[in-house]
Amino acid sequence: MKSQPAPIPRYALLGEDPGSGHEELVHCETIAARSIRYDWEIPPHRHPALCQLLLVFDGQARIALDFHATQPRAPFALVAPSGAVHAFRFDPDVDGLVLTLSNTLVQALSGDAALADIVNAPRIAALSAVTAARIRAVGEQVLLAAGPAPAREMLRRTLAEALLRILAEDCAGPDREHGDRLVTRFQSLVETHCRNERRLAFYTRTLGCTERTLTRRVRAALDVSPIEFVNQRLSAEATRLLRFTNASCAHVADELGFDDPSYFSRFYRRMTGRSPSEISGRELG
Repeated sequence: MKSQPAPIPRYALLGEDPGSGHEELVHCETIAARSIRYDWEIPPHRHPALCQLLLVFDGQARIALDFHATQPRAPFALVAPSGAVHAFRFDPDVDGLVLTLSNTLVQALSGDAALADIVNAPRIAALSAVTAARIRAVGEQVLLAAGPAPAREMLRRTLAEALLRILAEDCAGPDREHGDRLVTRFQSLVETHCRNERRLAFYTRTLGCTERTLTRRVRAALDVSPIEFVNQRLSAEATRLLRFTNASCAHVADELGFDDPSYFSRFYRRMTGRSPSEISGRELG
């Protein structure tokens, strides 16, 4: 009998059991403080009751968010809401912070539409130099907050909300509509439509921009072309279905909009270097 695939680990903070210890509304640490213990590589995991923000100001970071791997250029912010699978590999000279918010705080903030948009959807957002400096200043205040526990918690919450508002302004400001915000909207469209839409014309028409503009902005933010991003997201979804469901390879091909299972197999091998059956342990048919 074929054994079931191992579930993705669920942690409070990495290496800690969910539900153990006192719940912090806000936790902040440098990327180095925790990553150095794991040789700068954090394996795939998820947090069932936390939202995590990775704020990278300088240095290289290779990241995966919901099985999509990329290497964005610093400075950038990554948001991994509760349940989102994420993994990181950092260069030792990386400069940044990790801000972790409890679901209690996330739910309290979700009454504000702008903040809800930030904390409830997985995203990778390029930051302008000005925004990165503002976020760093506030993040370092969260990191250094001291005093009696109740006062310290309130201060961290206030500062975390201020940081989120800065991030929300940068993502939604009118001067960013055809910059980082355009990339965010593109990513959202891909999440919704990648199973049945792989034509660049669909995305440019929906976003109201030219292919040249979308290609330039996506490459600047994510270091891939729009079509490469769509294909990477599609292959990541294929990996998820092959590894964590009982679907046959042919069923996965159909689920992802491939009329020909053999073409799906060739696509998957081209994207990952492995055949679908190597991932699932099942034959194509």
